[in-house]
Amino acid sequence: MGKNLLIKIKVTPQKIIKLSFGNIMRFLKKGELKNWSFGEAYFSKIKFGKIKAWKLHSKMTLNLIVPVGKVKFVFYSQKSKRFRVIKIGEKKYSRLTIPPKIWFGFKGLNKPESVILNIANLKHSNKEIMRCKKNKIKFNW
Repeated sequence: MGKNLLIKIKVTPQKIIKLSFGNIMRFLKKGELKNWSFGEAYFSKIKFGKIKAWKLHSKMTLNLIVPVGKVKFVFYSQKSKRFRVIKIGEKKYSRLTIPPKIWFGFKGLNKPESVILNIANLKHSNKEIMRCKKNKIKFNW
């Protein structure tokens, strides 16, 4: 894993259309993701102050957005021993595109919880996920 992998994480600001009866929050438009094939979409919830870390996908590309709350994502390059921290949520509404082979974890920053949507290019498979315990990669959350 090269240090360049952390640079390949894309942060794409998304549009929020403000309406008096409820906002419309865009996620993705046709053609935005080049050479893309849909695998699955799912929501994850993270409670305030809780941390889910660490995992690495060997093949899956993730597209993450936080429509409810705020989440701190931490990405780690094993080779360069460097971290990249990105916070997104309702007030910094952006899509993160994460290529495979990057360790990551995340922490909920909003009470009572935050919601993360992932649209991935592959269906979930435990065969392509590596996990390690939170204290295995030293980071001051």
